[in-house]
Amino acid sequence: MGTQKPQVNKKVARDTIMQTIIIVGYGAMARGIADGLRRIGKYHLEMCGRYVSKAQDLIYDLGLENAKAIALESSFSNQRDSSHNTLESTQSNALSLSIDIQDKIVFLCVKPYGLSSFRYVGRAKAVYSVLAGVSVATLQSHISAQAYIRLMPNVGANQLVSATAAFCVNADMEQAQEICESFGSVVFVEDEKLVDASIATSGSSPAFLALIAQALVDSGVRAGLSRKDSLELVGQTFLGVGLMLEHRTPQEIIDMVTTPGGTTIEGLAVLESSGVRGAIMRACQASVYKATSTQTAQDSPSKESK
Repeated sequence: MGTQKPQVNKKVARDTIMQTIIIVGYGAMARGIADGLRRIGKYHLEMCGRYVSKAQDLIYDLGLENAKAIALESSFSNQRDSSHNTLESTQSNALSLSIDIQDKIVFLCVKPYGLSSFRYVGRAKAVYSVLAGVSVATLQSHISAQAYIRLMPNVGANQLVSATAAFCVNADMEQAQEICESFGSVVFVEDEKLVDASIATSGSSPAFLALIAQALVDSGVRAGLSRKDSLELVGQTFLGVGLMLEHRTPQEIIDMVTTPGGTTIEGLAVLESSGVRGAIMRACQASVYKATSTQTAQDSPSKESK
């Protein structure tokens, strides 16, 4: 089956006043997204997961006024119940937790393997998924909805500055942009596989950049700076480079710093001879491959059953 292309449903109602968004999960990503949605101010939030106490703690920590924690009920599931638009996510006769999604916007903020831990009852208005490596086709086999939006946000969502790639199927694009921009910026891609590609640029890259930052801090300490001062200097430098990247290319920034026969070109020569650029590219490629191989494994059972 070929890669799906984005479809826009212009007839979707745009009136989202006090519409309900149910967030499944209560980890770091769910926290950042909930905080962003709170700032929009026109959605009623429901938080749920395996443990209602954790959902309650998140609501309390963020001071979410228009939100409530939902206690999920256990039930046995076996087959798809088409009369109730219910798609079973678990194995036959397995015990699962039921989530009422009827006419709600669903945000899936669990680990990829957690998708099959719940039974989604009803038909959602839209499903937003941050599950790495889980395709739209897999989401459609688990959850009934009018629209599907697959996201690749990053850890910056905790500071409402996530860089998010998004692929939409039958979505209200105005609403999707509003929701995604509540916790950062968003780039809408026209091919689903580009969501996985963004793992290299923004999904996993904060960890790679943090590793580089740690090396710079350690280098400052080695040269005689205190760790506190070194960390402050590196942090501010990353902030400055980030701002410059808004209107300059990386190569232009390198050229601004590098002078003929100077200190910077000596350091760059060491990095290039050590293959640092290639190592970073290989690390990004490995992260993307991990996501796509996970997706292939998850899609295989559904293909075999057809």
